[in-house]
Amino acid sequence: MLVQRRVMSWRRVWKSFQAASAHCLLFSFTLLLALKLDHVVSHSWWFVFAPLWLFHAVIARGRFSLPAPSMPHDRHWAPFHSVMATPLLVAFEILLCVHLEDKYVVDLKIVFLPLLAFEVAILIDNVRMCRTLMPGDEETMSDEAIWETLPVIKARQHFWVSISMVFFIAATTFTLLKLCGDVAALGWWDLFINFGIAECFAFLVCTKWSNQSIHRYSHIPEPSSSSMVVRYLDWNRGLVVTADDEHQQSNRICGLQDIGGHVMKIPFVTFQIILFMRLEGTPASAKNIPILVLFVPLFLLQGAGVLFAMYRLVEKSVLLINSGSGSYGRYFTATSSAREFLGFFQHGARLLGWWSIDEGSREEQARLYSGEATGYNTFSPEVVKKMPKSDLVEEIWRLQAALSEQTDITSYSQQEYERLQNEKILCRVCFEDPINVVLLPCRHHVLCSTCCEKCKKCPICRVLIEERMPVYDV
Repeated sequence: MLVQRRVMSWRRVWKSFQAASAHCLLFSFTLLLALKLDHVVSHSWWFVFAPLWLFHAVIARGRFSLPAPSMPHDRHWAPFHSVMATPLLVAFEILLCVHLEDKYVVDLKIVFLPLLAFEVAILIDNVRMCRTLMPGDEETMSDEAIWETLPVIKARQHFWVSISMVFFIAATTFTLLKLCGDVAALGWWDLFINFGIAECFAFLVCTKWSNQSIHRYSHIPEPSSSSMVVRYLDWNRGLVVTADDEHQQSNRICGLQDIGGHVMKIPFVTFQIILFMRLEGTPASAKNIPILVLFVPLFLLQGAGVLFAMYRLVEKSVLLINSGSGSYGRYFTATSSAREFLGFFQHGARLLGWWSIDEGSREEQARLYSGEATGYNTFSPEVVKKMPKSDLVEEIWRLQAALSEQTDITSYSQQEYERLQNEKILCRVCFEDPINVVLLPCRHHVLCSTCCEKCKKCPICRVLIEERMPVYDV
């Protein structure tokens, strides 16, 4: 068991190293781009874009935080746009680099084709999901009834992304026409409005949304009939926290990390405003804004991401190296304030860490902490009174870890069992009602009686539903 935990921990350290490398590479590309535009660096555009392509290589296993259908039998399938994201973006960047080196080699309209194809793919994927979850053509429902139904069947996120992509496609097309000089009457502030509307709809999705197809655990609350619960140490407060408590905290309307997500949008929007001011020349003095000053908001945004990623890497490395040495108390006492501060940047509106696969770390910390512990020897009251406060806090944490270790493995297995049972019986669309309908002719058994009436096609095989056969488990 200890060997398995060490392998898992080294794997998490490696993932943290990947995240830190990705942040550093993206920051390096932004810095080189600013220096190149300011004529401080005379290197070719291929040298400038090299960190960006290394960034794509590092996050090749990264995934977009966009809605996607949750498939049965624990198959975490990705939508088409997330599979084609890296090839299309790399193609756009290579064509752009070739155009910047020699604008007569590749026309600018060809350069933008991969980017437009990527945005269209996102739009089509989300429209298809919306149509699948909406009522059929033969059914009559008012717009208000449809809108009230959307949250239940989890289609509102797909709707927001679809609307956002419509404006993004329009903004990208208008930007292309503006750069080519085909539409002289189009101002830069007109483009800013298009991008702003698109980003507003995108922020509705990326602020507090987790993709069920890429996260292992669903956010649907599981039955709490069992007395077994997963407990682990909250290193910030020195307490044993249950998974239910953590789940309730994560589902609050707006926590510290969610506020940090909103704050992270401010530098990004500020950069756009300064950029369009410089391009439009309003006010007239805006044309004289230095390039490095223009990129300062992006430097702050990406610098925060680098700082947070490096902190997580150091934290996991220290946890792994000191596993079993009993020196956690002093380490977490010294770093608790840093964790509270950096937790402010954790969500980052998916602008800082959408490629991150570094979740569930606090439970892993508890497993590391109690990995080599075989028990706990109590102290007499006289000894406790003479112990220094720092040692007493450390002993309290050791006691809590020893107590949680007794039920940790069993409760984790129980949670996995309940999760698998729920996946077998709950509707694959709403995750609320039991599956009680077989779709014909495809014979898929994945929907409840409510959702099957709203689906015109099978959400698994996309075959037209001809008949709905009710079935009930005995």
